[in-house]
Formats: sequence, structure tokens, C-alpha cells
Amino acid sequence: MPETMTQADNFWLCMDDPVNLMVITGFWEFEETLDYNRLFATLEARLAPFPRFRKKIVRPKSGLGLPKWVTDKHYDLRSHLHRIALPAPGDQNDLQDMVSQLMTTGLDYNKPLWDIHLIENYQKGCALFFRLHHCIADGIALMHVLHSMADTDSDAPWPKPRAFEKKGSMSRGPLFSFNTMISSAKEAVEKGRKISKTVFREIEKNSSDAGYLRFIAKTAANLPADVVAVLSKHIAMSSDPNTAFKGRLGVQKKAAWTLPIPLDRIKTLGRAISSATLNDVLIATVTGSMRRYLKTRHTPINELNLRVTVPVNIRKPGTEFLLGNKFSLVFLSLPVYLEDPVLRLKEIKRRMDKLKVSAEPYVNFGLLNAMGYLPTTLAQKAAQLFGNKASAVLTNVPGPRKPLYFAGKKISNIMFWVPRSGIIGLGISILSYNGNVTIGIASDNGLMPDPETFLAGFEDEFNYLLDIVQSGKINEGPLVLHDRFEEKKSEKPGHASKKKTMASGPDRCKAMTRSGKQCRNVAIKGQSFCYSHRHAVEEENRLEDVAQIMRSLVE
Repeated sequence: MPETMTQADNFWLCMDDPVNLMVITGFWEFEETLDYNRLFATLEARLAPFPRFRKKIVRPKSGLGLPKWVTDKHYDLRSHLHRIALPAPGDQNDLQDMVSQLMTTGLDYNKPLWDIHLIENYQKGCALFFRLHHCIADGIALMHVLHSMADTDSDAPWPKPRAFEKKGSMSRGPLFSFNTMISSAKEAVEKGRKISKTVFREIEKNSSDAGYLRFIAKTAANLPADVVAVLSKHIAMSSDPNTAFKGRLGVQKKAAWTLPIPLDRIKTLGRAISSATLNDVLIATVTGSMRRYLKTRHTPINELNLRVTVPVNIRKPGTEFLLGNKFSLVFLSLPVYLEDPVLRLKEIKRRMDKLKVSAEPYVNFGLLNAMGYLPTTLAQKAAQLFGNKASAVLTNVPGPRKPLYFAGKKISNIMFWVPRSGIIGLGISILSYNGNVTIGIASDNGLMPDPETFLAGFEDEFNYLLDIVQSGKINEGPLVLHDRFEEKKSEKPGHASKKKTMASGPDRCKAMTRSGKQCRNVAIKGQSFCYSHRHAVEEENRLEDVAQIMRSLVE
């Protein structure tokens, strides 16, 4: 039976654009060659439990309503598995060129929206390159699918053939029905009336489980934003300036990735700096790399914050096999202006901690679902308004902790690339696998033709920060809250003399300046911050009201 596409899946289907394909790409690297016949048999058997990989998308003939997933009666794995080879010498540069070309090729809508390329003559082994449309599933679910196809045993036998689901009898009806068109039109109008309520309904749906209610109760005193605040923030939020990371895009893209970085080296930094998480360390290092790269392009950075959209998984554990899209997006502002890597890491940790207890992921998921009700053109415009406020997409996906094997060979490395939308030209992907982390970059060739420079900056930034820690030069100062640029913006005319007042001891403001020194202003009586940094206190005073708003959404 045809399956109606969900609003969330339809949203990502609508986001396809010739200059920004909504396709998730990635590869498995092997140090040995794969036997093609065994590869074919393994894929045929391991994909059988996932019917969506045999279904194509059929849009309503009336042009109204949601598309449907329909089993492709002409499905043949040979149409999706391709065998190609790199030219000599077959090194990483050659593979990067091949991946960049495949990344810009659209999928065939007459077939299920995925394909796999066996790329031979890569060093002494090969690579298996995957392309899957975002409407099939989000990154977490697709990682589950790909890893469920692999083995944990190097001596795993050839897979046994698994039967596909039986096709039901097909009754051929009329190709087009006027009554069907009228029915679809009525349905579309009714859905249009409900769009304004969809956001809150989706929030309620995804926030009504007992676990989330316990989360609300536990973190009510730390919730930094409410639904109204999140929506208002999106409307009032200015777009990031055009840089090498966003702007007018072309079709050609560039892909690059680092050599695997041992996880232990990253954890060393986290343990040394205020218990920062592995994710904090990586994002702070990416921020430093963005700073270094923009300096090579002579972009002013002294007062620059750049936003990235970060996918957040809101899928219930154990439901990855259901495929589909169950994730949201949040905006994370990166302090590119901060030069000191230690202060930058502390500020990233503060901003990340704030997002972790935010209502933003659930509100944004409701927004994405609401956009899925809209016609394609309107959905694209709404998404551009939503996404063009950022400069890049950044995602960190935890991979398997132990080595995997596929078709009898060990997977030596795993990498993937996140799709972008609108005028965002930069995608940053972080993936951990078997005790290592790999960083991948996908950029627009016209805006950023040298992603290797960006990755070199990442390695330099990481090594510099590691050297500071290992040399004992690190200074465990207070957490960086704000900077002089923000302080200057909030300064009111006529208050300059007041702001020059020096203070010491408990009466001194607790905020830190960009240089890493404590703010010299007098704290407001009975509070921890001065007039310039008072909004930190105002936010605390709103928390109880916010908690009540969130409770009302799930009652």
C-alpha cells in the first residue's frame, strides 16, 4: 500500500535545489579491496528489512496534497550500485575530487532516491560511497541503517538471501479523477487552516512523553527560553553577513576531510579546561579554524559572531529503524572574534550549556513540520528565511566505538557530509569511529575552493590548544560571559562616568571582558552583574514564567 509522506519528510523533499542538493553523502574506507559479488549479495540481504529503499516518490497528479511512497515495481539493485575506479595514483586527493563530483549529481526521481558507488583503485583498498536523499531519513536513522548492514565479526559468513515483502495486487484505476482533485483541494484548504496550530501541536506531540515531562520538572529553574521567545528571536534575528561561507552559490562543490584524530587527545583538552565536553572542544576548534580562514580572505573578524545551524536528535531511543526525519535544528552563535583559544572554548561551553536546556529544538521541530504543509515554493521561501540567518551547518554524529566489517573486510574509516539549504555554502561534519574522530568539510567551489586550508587551520588550532595544555601554561580563569564589544553596545549616553567606576571584592561585576579580565564595574546591589550585564539577571527572573508556559503546552 502507498504510504503518505509525513510533513517533516516532505519539508526536506521540498528543499532540493540545483545548487544545494538535499542529499546526505558519506563513505566507508577499506584498506583491502571488496569482492563485488559478495558486496552485491550483502547489500541485497541487508537492505531487505527497510522497504523504503525500494520505494519511489509519487506526487499527487492534482498538484495538491502530500507525496506518497510507492513501491517501485521496476526496482533492481543493479540500478543503484555502481562500480567505478580512481585514476592513478588513487590517493586521497583523487578520492576528494571524485566525491566532489558525485556530490553535485542529482538523484533520479524515477527510482528510489539513493545510490551507492564502489570506488576502486583507492590506495591499496577501496571506498564505498553512499548518497541518500534527506526525505528518506535523518542522519541518525541513516547511520543506523548503514551500521546495521555491517558486521562486528571479521569472519562473518556470506549473508543469506532475504525475501522482499510480497507485492499486493494492483488494481488500475483512472489516471485522473476530478472528484479526487476536489477532495485534494478541500484537504489542502483544511490543512491551511491548521498551519497556525501545527507548531504547538507538534511541540505537544514531542513533549508529552513522561521522560520529557520529568526533564521539564527537573530543569524548569534553568530553562533559558520559552516558545514565544524562540519564535520572536527567529523573526528579529538578523542574517549573518555574506562571507566565504555563504552567499551566491554555484553547482560545483568541494569535499575534504582530515586524517582520523585520536579521541584521547581531544578528551585531554576537555579534562583540562573546566570539564568541557568532547563536543565543546571540537566546536571551539572549528570556530578557531573559521577565524583563521576568514583572516586569509581579509574578512574583518574583530567583532564577528557567526551562527551555525546544529541538528538536534529528538527521536525516542530505539526508533531509529523507523526511518523518517525526527530531528530539529538550533542556532548556535560562534564567537569568531575571540582570539585566545582557551577563552573561546569556555565561551563555547557556556553557549552550548544554554542550548542544552532550551525549548528551541522542540519549537523549531514544530516550525519545520508546519512548513511541510506548504506548497513547495512557499516551503522553500520559508526555509530560506529560517536557514539563511546562519553561515554554516555543523553536525556531530557519534559512530560505532568498535571496528565494523562489511562484505568480509574491515571498515578503516567513516566520513559523511551534511546537506545545506538556501545560500549556506559550508557544511561541517564531525564523526567518531573506533576511537578516532574525523572532520569533513563540504563547501561551495565558487565561495570556498580550498577547504583543505580550512582543515589545516583546524589542525593548527587543535595542536596549539593541546600545546598550551600539555605545557602547563593554561590559566583556569573564570568563565567568559561577555566581551567589551557587547558592553559598549549596551552603554547608554550619559552613563560613561558611571561605567568607569572601579570596584573590588564581592561588589565587582562577575562578567569577563574579551581580554579575559574581570569587568571593572560595580555590580548592581544584591546581584552579580553590573548595569551592562544585567540581562543575565533578567533572564533568571523570567525562568519561572517560562516553566509555566512550557507546562501549559503539555497539559
